[in-house]
Amino acid sequence: MTEFARELLVASSLYVVLLIVLGWLGRRARREDSLSDHYLAGRNLGFFVLLLTLFATQYSGNSLSGFPGKTYRAGLAYVMSVTFMVAIVGGYTLFAPRLFRLARDRSYLTPTDFLDDRFRSKTLNALATLIFLFVLGNFLLAQLMAMGHAFSGLTDGAFSYRASILCGAAIILAYELLGGMRAVAWTDALQGGILMIGLTIVAFLLVLDVGGPTAVIGQIAAVAPEKVTPPDLRSCWTWLGNLILLGMGGPLYPQAIQRIYAARRLGDLRRALATMSILPLLAITTVVFIGLCGILLFPGLDAVESDSVTFLVLGHLSQAQPGAHLLILIVMLAVVAAIMSTADSCLLSLGSIVSRDLLGRLRKIPPEEIDRFTRFSPLVSVFVMLLLCLVALNSQTTLWKLLVLKFEILIQLSPAFVLGSRPSLGVTGGHILAGLFSGLWIFALCWSFGLRDVGGFHSGSLAMLINYAVVLVSCRIGRGGALTAA
Repeated sequence: MTEFARELLVASSLYVVLLIVLGWLGRRARREDSLSDHYLAGRNLGFFVLLLTLFATQYSGNSLSGFPGKTYRAGLAYVMSVTFMVAIVGGYTLFAPRLFRLARDRSYLTPTDFLDDRFRSKTLNALATLIFLFVLGNFLLAQLMAMGHAFSGLTDGAFSYRASILCGAAIILAYELLGGMRAVAWTDALQGGILMIGLTIVAFLLVLDVGGPTAVIGQIAAVAPEKVTPPDLRSCWTWLGNLILLGMGGPLYPQAIQRIYAARRLGDLRRALATMSILPLLAITTVVFIGLCGILLFPGLDAVESDSVTFLVLGHLSQAQPGAHLLILIVMLAVVAAIMSTADSCLLSLGSIVSRDLLGRLRKIPPEEIDRFTRFSPLVSVFVMLLLCLVALNSQTTLWKLLVLKFEILIQLSPAFVLGSRPSLGVTGGHILAGLFSGLWIFALCWSFGLRDVGGFHSGSLAMLINYAVVLVSCRIGRGGALTAA
């Protein structure tokens, strides 16, 4: 193990101790032994913590590992991804303010609580629960894989991919089980702050090492000209498909919806979303730049190996910039922080859905008795983490493929939240189910025939547009006539 790898492990260990302390403090701050307090921090997240926990949750292992990896494979054209994160904020505005008011009035705990209250459809509840569980499992799996790539890449293999996954999973379990949402939000605030500082530092160090964006693009043009050519029509369609996919899917993450529920005031939520709209200019521009620099520094990586390009670049900087030792340590901790902040949110949200929607609603437990399921939360979290660790240890897919798959399924629930949060439209559970079944059927049909996209436009995005069309047409024709909620 190199000297720098040892220093990284020491710094990471100290950082982990701090996370555990925050978890313990979150437990001390608990006001009551209830699911609402455990999973929503007593609905008391103010602007600053809300902003940083949203930021840390959105900028995950997919952002810091999957996005540079995709840039490495696609080239300069993938600078379009900067617009994706801005689109996510736009997606929030379609339903978040109205959903916050309803959640505060009706005491929603999980995303399915809104659907149950709005549509009274057992079939819709069951389908939504399955979709949310799949998405969270997929997302948590991606974070575990990114964690494995991170420590393995940053320590030059001294800390193996398998050991990285298992240690990271144990750490996340520890502070999440201690303090619930409050601990997760506090650690997210810490991790979000480190992430913003770290991304600024890495951009500065890369400019010193390989030059600014103009110089990097010029060097890529000399060694891999196909990666700096203007995008063709198919690439433009792909950009539009990704914009819809992430813009409509990102706000529907269960952990994101629960942060809407957990906001202290509507004003705090609005200000957090407004601030979030400008952060991609720093965050995503930097991770795309990392991918472009990786093309020069590490040519010839295959699809799976390219997901480690962020960590290979950081390892290179640690050797190329020996005078910036401490700065690079901060950057590496920022990468680890981004991954862990998303993984802990996924695990917490998944536990709430299992406790409330599976053990509670599907077993017809009265609302006044549901809080007794807090004792099952640790068991649910441990079981899920163990299962996904086994999958992550043997996975050979890319992080980008995992991201696309979960979004293509998740966005089929978009009409339920966007249209369902507007009662004046008269949309019923039957209309939503008609659209949802249509969207899922079209998506499944496309995938069964290997049709991942149509001219570059994601099949899941196409399925969602048809989903919306079916809901609106059936609503206009029937106004609740032929179709009724299950």
